[in-house]
Amino acid sequence: YQHEMGLVDVVLDRHLPPAGPGKKKPARQVLEIGCGPGLRLAVLRQMHGKYEPEGLDYDPAMLALARRRVRGVPLHEGDMRTFSLETRYDAILCLFGVIGYLKNLADLTTALRNMREHLVPKGVFLLEPWLSPDAVINGYLHADSACRNGLEVTRMTYTRVVGNKSRIDVHYLIGDKSGICHVDECREMTLFTDEEYRTGLRDAGFGDVVLDAYGPQGRGLYPAQV
Repeated sequence: YQHEMGLVDVVLDRHLPPAGPGKKKPARQVLEIGCGPGLRLAVLRQMHGKYEPEGLDYDPAMLALARRRVRGVPLHEGDMRTFSLETRYDAILCLFGVIGYLKNLADLTTALRNMREHLVPKGVFLLEPWLSPDAVINGYLHADSACRNGLEVTRMTYTRVVGNKSRIDVHYLIGDKSGICHVDECREMTLFTDEEYRTGLRDAGFGDVVLDAYGPQGRGLYPAQV
């Protein structure tokens, strides 16, 4: 995630005052929504004191992994629509398409409004969209593998489009010298349109926001500021 978070760092530098050691402003307080196992938080923490990251996730199992990876980083369990924290942040990140887990435009607007309310004045919100209806491929099949320290993992996904949802069947084969096990799950994510994202951002109080063509995963990025 070094490249992806390097791009995020560049975008934040465009919108926020200089920060970190030797700068007038101290490290930026940043909250990542849907932080998962803490991979992106780990990269932010390595950026020479520019950021003081925190993470929020709905899944306690993911937070348990994150606590092992980024010891000392504040982590919060909560729903992006309803979480309530005392801190107000210089930047809030909602990356990797996690916004697609919301079910409809009403939930989208509620979540975006809640995130805006957790920003300081002139704070920045970066939203990376999930796939749009025009970009998703019905019947898309993908597989990748990894091997480390005697553990081999193969991950295969198959995407079906049902209405405005992408249903992704995910299968894992996990093997080591003791044998092989199989784990599967199904993820359902909403295929919001550009107009729906822009409407949600506007109704949440961010004003008119335009999709930047460049984004960590190639789907663009909505940079919004209070």
